[in-house]
Parts: sequence; structure tokens; C-alpha cells
Amino acid sequence: MNDITIKAAASGRTAYQVVPDPDDPIILQIDGKLTRVLDISATGFSLPVEIVASGRRYPFSLDLPSANVPVAGYVDAMPDKKGEFIQCVFVNLTPEESDCIHQYVLKRQKEAIRSIRSSGSSSTGF
Repeated sequence: MNDITIKAAASGRTAYQVVPDPDDPIILQIDGKLTRVLDISATGFSLPVEIVASGRRYPFSLDLPSANVPVAGYVDAMPDKKGEFIQCVFVNLTPEESDCIHQYVLKRQKEAIRSIRSSGSSSTGF
């Protein structure tokens, strides 16, 4: 929980964000609290504003449904312009940790595409 100075604008992440499966959530431990992430990408995740304060660095551990071990490290908490949530940006993940997150995001993207295709074909009668 070290204070940090953030010089980058909080204009949003540049990676594709996915929403975790509500039936198989990502469990996050941050600042001594257990919570669920709102969305996750290769660069970070979002949390409700009441969980952490923006402008600080926090240790975290998250249990991805697709990983055998928790991914742990540090995130920088960035404010959302609207104040609805906090964007947490991963700091110095190992290649293995990054790969676990990439694999999870890719899996969720594929699930979302399949869901869109199946709902689109049933509504059009194909």
C-alpha cells in the first residue's frame, strides 16, 4: 500500500476487457479484502470504487478459474473519469502470470463469440 504518483491520464485501458462468468467468478484478494472483479483484460481489472483508493499501489492475488495457481503481484489503482469504478493496472507481472491472464481472457472472448452466434442464429431462424 505505497502511495504512487500517476502521470498517465486515466483514459481507459487499451486491451480488450471481458466480464467473468458469474457462475465461475474470479476471486480477488486486494488490500485484505475479498471481492469479485467487474471485468479483466491483459492489462488489468476493474473494481467497485469502495474497494480501494485510486492513486495507490496494492498487492493482489486473484484466482482465475482456468489457472492452477493464483496470480499474484501488484496493481496501480487508477480513477475512472465518471467515478463509477477503479481500474487496476498490473505492474511487472512475470511472463507466466501474463500468459495465465491472456489465456483466461481469450477463453472468455471465445465463449462470448459462441454465445452471440448461438443467440443470433436462433433469433433469425437459421
